[in-house]
Amino acid sequence: MTDKGRTLATSIVALLFLTLLPLPASAQGIVGSISLECGDDPDITVKPGEYQDEIVECTVTNDGAILAENIDITEEWDGVYVNMAVSENSFTLEAGESADFTITFSCDERTDAEIEYEFTITATVTAWGPIPVEGTPLSQVANHSGDVTIKEYGMVTLDVPDTSSRNMEVSDEISITFQVDNDGNSVDTIEIRITNANELEQLGFVLQSGDFLRADDVQSGGVSNQLEFIIRAPSEAKSEIRNLIVIEASSTLDDSKDIVDFDLIVEAEQESGSLGAGLSEVSTDDMALYGAIGGGILLVLFLLIIIGRVSKRSSKNRIATDAPTEPPIEIDDDELEFDLDLELDFDDDEFDSDDLDSMLDDL
Repeated sequence: MTDKGRTLATSIVALLFLTLLPLPASAQGIVGSISLECGDDPDITVKPGEYQDEIVECTVTNDGAILAENIDITEEWDGVYVNMAVSENSFTLEAGESADFTITFSCDERTDAEIEYEFTITATVTAWGPIPVEGTPLSQVANHSGDVTIKEYGMVTLDVPDTSSRNMEVSDEISITFQVDNDGNSVDTIEIRITNANELEQLGFVLQSGDFLRADDVQSGGVSNQLEFIIRAPSEAKSEIRNLIVIEASSTLDDSKDIVDFDLIVEAEQESGSLGAGLSEVSTDDMALYGAIGGGILLVLFLLIIIGRVSKRSSKNRIATDAPTEPPIEIDDDELEFDLDLELDFDDDEFDSDDLDSMLDDL
């Protein structure tokens, strides 16, 4: 007879023998019965800074009323990105006795929330007291099955390329462009709002785009489309207006958020009726341009005056030196009397050296 046959025969004889024994009045179970109970299925928190292993507590009980039981604990598990460890793999329990063990699930931070695995824990009676029953119909089995999931978390980044102060004049309109990054482990809808919108509106700012935007279905590790807030400055500013604008991006998966703020500055209006105000509105570059134009005009006028003076003296010179081509007209002294005092020095050399000085003196 083989070993397997001997074991089966022994088990049958033992079972027949046990059925002949008187059972206590308190007996609630039969020989070899077993039960297994475990806690809720694990949902692992993997958010950076908040990560912790997930532990499931189980209890195995010998529901028999007469003999001690040897019990083995085994698992079925095909997880890749999640590890599972059972604290105990065997027990010897007297009739009615229970024992606890734990199952620990662990993985890396930032594990994708789409990952999910099924597990099965099995408790098997391998012996009734000294009688081995493993692999026989007398071996009782209890199972617990569950699912391991990864808890979703949000983590957002508000990406505003320019966080410097915005300088504006009254009624100016600016556009604040930005994107939001989804650094969480699941698809997220990210909400963006100007948290101090009421304060800005009381100062006279107009939120042309509204104070709330939403980026829908941003993939894990992805970036939203470009978004913008459009803001118009107050229509009047008797003095400089300076105030923070606070923009907040928040996840809809949890309370994760990111905040960016910077100044909005509106220059004070200048008094239009005063000379000083008018001059202050002219930029330095404009003043330089007007000065250059004025200087050029003066230079042209100066050259025209010099040319005119030179031409006039040249004309007088020709009149004085050229011999008359026709006999002079005689005029009776009684009809017209002139007192002409014309003193000219037509020395060419002297004229050449002092001509410009004399013309300047005449000016």
